[in-house]
Amino acid sequence: MSFRQEWKWVLILTVVCFAVFANSLGGEFVYDDARQILRNPLIQDDALIWKALTSDVWAFKGDGTIVASNYWRPTFTGWHILNFRLFGFSPFGWHVLNVLLHTSLCLLIFSLLRRWQFEIKTAFVIALIFAVHPIHVESVAWISGSPDLLFALFFLASLYFTDKYAAGGGGMVFLIAAYGAYAMALGAKEIGIFCLPIFYLVLYGGDDTKLSRNEKLVPLVGIALIAVGYFLLRWNILGAVSRPPDDPVTFSEAIFSIPAISAFYLRQIFFPYWMAANYPLDPVASPGFWSFFAPLVISIAALVALFFAARRSHRGMLAAAIFLIPLTPAMNATAFVADQMVHDRYLYLPILGVLMILVWLASIYVSEQTLLVVGVVISAVLSIQTFSYNRAWQNELALWSWTRTVDDSAFTTTQLGTMLALNGRYSEAISSFDESIAKKPLPRAYLGRGRVYALSGRFDDAERDLRHVVELPSETIEAYALYQAYESLGIALTGKNDLDGAEQIFVESRRRLPIYSAALTEKLAIVLYQKGDKARALAELEGVREQARRELLPESKNVFLRLGMLYSELGRRDVARNALQEFLALTAKIGDGNTMSNRQLAAQVLSSLK
Repeated sequence: MSFRQEWKWVLILTVVCFAVFANSLGGEFVYDDARQILRNPLIQDDALIWKALTSDVWAFKGDGTIVASNYWRPTFTGWHILNFRLFGFSPFGWHVLNVLLHTSLCLLIFSLLRRWQFEIKTAFVIALIFAVHPIHVESVAWISGSPDLLFALFFLASLYFTDKYAAGGGGMVFLIAAYGAYAMALGAKEIGIFCLPIFYLVLYGGDDTKLSRNEKLVPLVGIALIAVGYFLLRWNILGAVSRPPDDPVTFSEAIFSIPAISAFYLRQIFFPYWMAANYPLDPVASPGFWSFFAPLVISIAALVALFFAARRSHRGMLAAAIFLIPLTPAMNATAFVADQMVHDRYLYLPILGVLMILVWLASIYVSEQTLLVVGVVISAVLSIQTFSYNRAWQNELALWSWTRTVDDSAFTTTQLGTMLALNGRYSEAISSFDESIAKKPLPRAYLGRGRVYALSGRFDDAERDLRHVVELPSETIEAYALYQAYESLGIALTGKNDLDGAEQIFVESRRRLPIYSAALTEKLAIVLYQKGDKARALAELEGVREQARRELLPESKNVFLRLGMLYSELGRRDVARNALQEFLALTAKIGDGNTMSNRQLAAQVLSSLK
């Protein structure tokens, strides 16, 4: 059937996608967005683009020389670089492009299913339910959820072009397009490495092909070589195949947790009522009826049903592969923090495989018209839940308040406490941190509570919590969290008028965290200034100018603000102007609140020097 005959289905899918996610467009930057976008010079500075593309996605949390995560995702990073050039610190445009990515994928799904000989109404119902399913809110309404959108779009595009090549219609053009799309998919999400069997099914399972069996090896070998190349590059950049997270799940817990994780994802597919940014699924330490055996029976029953459905035809095997293969890595709980073993975003592509099987089987037993009516009704019900859940991602306080109604883990209560504190609700924030620490005494909860105590003027309490964090062994706490703890402890000691103690803390922290030496020196200089030792404050600042230019933290650039202010006090107007102008130049594309305030201060001082 030609596009002229299918355009109305394409138009309906496009309108539905935008309508269902329309209320996500006004959302703010939330969760990881604040750091990965607002405080990330790697995507903001043109001079750092190559570094951004050849570093892990969290490299900006240090000085760019340390690996801070398991994620090398150049496609995702490049997407952020492009978005920042287009929209800067305005989240609306970022949200629009996320919805456009999701819409494009839904249209690609419809087109791909038609290539795989699905009837037009069957393909439409699959694409329609996929488009509106609430499981996608995390990936679409959350700007930093775009890796799933990018991976799914490029991966399915690579399958589409591979299928076109196998059909003999476009020769090397389609093969090169398939290779390029697959490379982009790998650069969005690592799970593409495991997806070689899906290409095998596309090449060897269908009847619509003009290639011999041996000729089909060419694209398969090419895809395999791209996967190996990506793996080796990733290993070289990250320095390891994988790094354990903080508070990891043990191997035995991970094995016992597989049935519970599997049952959770089945529930989210078929009964997407409890939706949140985090879920109350704890690692299973030992097998119990409800924690292990009941979900094991459910998971085995689902796998058996999937097996019998898949063996009925090639499209069934393809659908089963699309469901199982991208989801299998998410079953490995050792890769996740104990409080965060499951997330909706891991179902973004796999749910397509489930829909392909279920809707196709339904099409065998009911008329096309009945299938269409039932599909529209199901989509309408799911759309209501999706539209409602979009609201949770409007801002961070809304997100964690919503999530707290579903999950009361230490992680969620810590996140909620942080947001309450940022909104000036200090007593509620402290209660939330108290709850988190009672559940699991993690460093970030002590850090958060200590910072709120300092903001509330309870400096002794703040010192107690923050010393608890800084006294932890370095290998048990993330470097950036340790930096934050030292920073807050110095502020608390200053609040107590213990300037000698604050000075000692910043000297110690600088020795322990050399990757943040410029940012910490700026704070040390403030303490020295308050002690009346302006000469030493100036010397300290002058000594870290080069480091301040290299460090990626926005606050590292404050070195030049403090230099400008000190030079101004000393009557050195020319060097003061130079320092302030350099500060403004270095922070021109940084959008966090503290930097914006400091830029206003720098502009005022600079104006007074004219």
